[in-house]
Amino acid sequence: MLPYGISNVGSNLVIKSEGRTIALDPVTPVSADLIFISHAHFDHLMKKITSPVIASKETVELAIARGVKISEFTQGLDGIKLVDSGHILGSMALITGKNETMYTGDFAGRPRGFMGRLEPKHVKNLIIESTYGKKEYVFPSIASVLKMAMNAVSKAYDAGLGVSLHGYTLGKAQLISYFFKAWKPLIFDRKVENINKIYRAHGIALPEPDYVVDQLTELHNGPYLYVAPMYRGVNVCPVNISFTGWAIKGKNSSLPISDHADHDELISFVKAINPENVVTIHGFDKELARELRGEGFKAQAFGDQQVKISDFI
Repeated sequence: MLPYGISNVGSNLVIKSEGRTIALDPVTPVSADLIFISHAHFDHLMKKITSPVIASKETVELAIARGVKISEFTQGLDGIKLVDSGHILGSMALITGKNETMYTGDFAGRPRGFMGRLEPKHVKNLIIESTYGKKEYVFPSIASVLKMAMNAVSKAYDAGLGVSLHGYTLGKAQLISYFFKAWKPLIFDRKVENINKIYRAHGIALPEPDYVVDQLTELHNGPYLYVAPMYRGVNVCPVNISFTGWAIKGKNSSLPISDHADHDELISFVKAINPENVVTIHGFDKELARELRGEGFKAQAFGDQQVKISDFI
């Protein structure tokens, strides 16, 4: 049973606060007074949203740029506070009432370049993402990963080879652009540059590209550094590196940098808040809830609340 004021409507999570119902990052249509959009990644967005939205202006701008229709939005209301979650540009966690409930959305557990992290704030009820909620997902330091990547790029340049660096078009690609801005020529994929422009407009000092390409055939002979979406042209360039938290499992040609909190950061975050109730959501929610119960917290997984038709047969 979910804590009072928190409920599931189909596959969506809904909370009540001061007489209002707020749907949290719904992915299917849901009846609610407000739709909270924590950030502009597609797995947290519906294509068309007809209810009033609460989100940061950056999230709304990015969502609209990605084809999502939002007709009405606000950045804050009485009894609702948004705080930076550190995940991507404009990403927010939501706190209702007088520290009644926090919904983290996707959040970072450590600073990365120009991005910060979600700072713990005491609340009664915590709804926390669990993307990397298993014990094997503990990330090395950003500095150590960047050192490995820079060494690989340096060796490629010495050999006259081109390098492609891959990350999610929104979020990771902008960090890659920032971390590797000293390499020349610096080439951006058009989709990456379109998002980079929005970041620059909001004061993020991303480098200007030497070239922007639409097709892989536009890449000239190396050496060069090409910043590309996650799966575009992998293995086309002589040297390619993908950046993802899943690389901790030993994926070839990938290194572990994530915009999410790792397992240890999730546990530390819960302990710092010390809430009365914890609801885990997304990813390894059941595993994280089980571990938190072992730590003495009253925790349950949102995935355990989903009702299947087989339950009625």
